[in-house]
Amino acid sequence: MNPKNLTRSAVIAALYAVLTWTLPAISYGPLQFRLSEVLTLLAFFNPAFIPGLTVGTVLANLTSPLGMIDVLFGAGSSFLAFLCMTRIKNVWIASTMPALFAVFIGLEIYLVSAEPVNFFLVSAQIMFSQLVIVTLLGVPLFRGLLKNPVLHAWILPAKGEA
Repeated sequence: MNPKNLTRSAVIAALYAVLTWTLPAISYGPLQFRLSEVLTLLAFFNPAFIPGLTVGTVLANLTSPLGMIDVLFGAGSSFLAFLCMTRIKNVWIASTMPALFAVFIGLEIYLVSAEPVNFFLVSAQIMFSQLVIVTLLGVPLFRGLLKNPVLHAWILPAKGEA
């Protein structure tokens, strides 16, 4: 990994974790409106952000009430979503991948919850919150951000870079 991508990954990992930790009441549990999830769209625009996004998810989930299992399920499902996002050409469709892979978070909560939970309800709640944050909020936000030439150059890969 070149120094520029390493630096960008470190910044994104820290930003993701801090945004999640700042609002813990809405960042963990069956209804997760993690503002940090907006950053997952970076994987669509530039695969070089995948390591930073994955590390950020790991860091954020270290403080999850569900413990280490949330680190594994959360980072794993996010990583799979990121990989899929890089293969999709349409940003609106790509933005649904975190919601689609949130079914693994629903499964995790279903399996480890001390209280009885409905797998389908929990999965639907997390998928809904992902759609709201990443698709409804994130796509228009990124469309606006990419109009800024400095952010455009920072986010999108240069020719020959990935």
